[in-house]
Amino acid sequence: MRLLKLEFLNFNNMEYKKTLTDYIKARYSLLVIESFEEERVVSELRQIAKEINHTLFVWNSTEGITLNGAVAGEKTNDLKLAIDFCETKAKEKDARYLFVFCDAHNYLDSKSNAVYKRRLKDFAMNIRNKGYKCNCIIICPSFEISNDLQKEITIVDFPLPDRNEVKAIVSSNITGYKNIPGVTIDVNESTLEKFVDASIGLTRLEIENCLAKAIVSDHRLDESDIKGILNEKKQIIQKTGILEFIDTQLNLNDVGGLETLKRWLELRSHCFEVEAKSFGVKPPKGVLLTGVPGCGKSLTAKCVSSAWNMPLLRLDMGKIFQGVVGSSESNMRLALKTAEAISPSILWIDEIEKGMSGANGGGGDGGTSTRVFGTLLTWMQEKTSPVFVFATANNINGLPPELLRKGRFDEIFFVDFPSKEERKKILQIHIGKLKRNLENFNLDRLAEISGEDTFGKDVVLAGAELESWVADSLIEAFSRRIEGDPTADLSMQDFETTIKRMVPMGQMRKEEFTKLRQWANENAVSASLTSKSGSAKTEEFLGGRRIDF
Repeated sequence: MRLLKLEFLNFNNMEYKKTLTDYIKARYSLLVIESFEEERVVSELRQIAKEINHTLFVWNSTEGITLNGAVAGEKTNDLKLAIDFCETKAKEKDARYLFVFCDAHNYLDSKSNAVYKRRLKDFAMNIRNKGYKCNCIIICPSFEISNDLQKEITIVDFPLPDRNEVKAIVSSNITGYKNIPGVTIDVNESTLEKFVDASIGLTRLEIENCLAKAIVSDHRLDESDIKGILNEKKQIIQKTGILEFIDTQLNLNDVGGLETLKRWLELRSHCFEVEAKSFGVKPPKGVLLTGVPGCGKSLTAKCVSSAWNMPLLRLDMGKIFQGVVGSSESNMRLALKTAEAISPSILWIDEIEKGMSGANGGGGDGGTSTRVFGTLLTWMQEKTSPVFVFATANNINGLPPELLRKGRFDEIFFVDFPSKEERKKILQIHIGKLKRNLENFNLDRLAEISGEDTFGKDVVLAGAELESWVADSLIEAFSRRIEGDPTADLSMQDFETTIKRMVPMGQMRKEEFTKLRQWANENAVSASLTSKSGSAKTEEFLGGRRIDF
């Protein structure tokens, strides 16, 4: 596998600090910072407060109001009493304060006592209307925005540690372990960079826990521990329940056909290299694959990950909308933030239309789908980090038109039923995986009987159906063996027998796929050289030239 030399500077944390400071200086009265890293956020706010000459008060439900770690407000464990204390301080002459609330989200959801929401709203309005020189900042993992506070709140996402921060965290921990008797540290500069690569996308606490676990296991830290960190990283990412870390060894040769798409992807793999950046080439934004189900869209996503040597994160749109009301937007922001933190990466959004069903105004979900969709669109348009979005859709009519306009994706490809040559290639791949001798099979004949020769005009087996056909034929051969023929093995006759029992999807949904092809002819590029669909855009895409594959 070809390894890419990557050199991307992540300015997200620097931009974040400036944005947050600007919000504070502009007297945004009520800010919500969504992060699991409470301690790290408070530390960042302390630094900002010092730079702009503000005093920082911190509140939590066990200690009440504290100043520099010491209790500053007696009997302020209750949120309402804490806000009363803060407003009293805010009225002081020449007061400049940041009031940070660490557990307030537990008091402010739709099911909580309305008194807390009313009191916080009053304080926020007084900051704005009476000129208090202070800000309220709520730190929480996720925030359910109550209608009472919706217009008062500004949500700010806190980025995960960037590469420089991760390197500082890893280096600091390694230095500390060197002083522990009986612990061996074998980490040079090259190994350190590999530890950093493996740790990107984790919080400070998660990084420290991974390193501690590596030390505890054998009292040493060396390059062999990197694999363990990667495994822990996969578990941590999957623990969110929103993103799934896909580990695959497939490559583009495992995809039968789709030569136009494969060539497009191969060319863009070079766009992530240092040479491309020096040449002025920007990393590609992403691609949308739509078309017939079961024809290789999801398989291609897995293959691109291995071909480009990038982590593949699968975003489950269904899980975005799970949980309490108001958490969907937080789930989407967390997923996008994680993908950016471990970039360069591939974000695979499978069957994207299923998560956008309410974005056209008919979802009946109080506008949640529209807000989530807006978050995704804005991110796709404005993102600067090298996250390649690989989206697939079976029903193009289920997608809002805003998603399809130029600038969201670099290209839209249509994946149709495989041609005869593509069916031959797909069958060759699946029979080869069974470790059978391909010379024992007439692949041309199999390609013919899996198409119009058997099922009629414009009806052929999809890629998934071809795979199923091979599996059914193998079972047919095995049944002959258990019935008394010890030499029975997969043969042409088994394929001839099982094909008669198949009812193709293209036959059951013929009218639907005809309409889909009509749309593709004007709006998409055919993923295959030999496809009849997407022809107008494909000719424009190829620029009148034949691409040599």
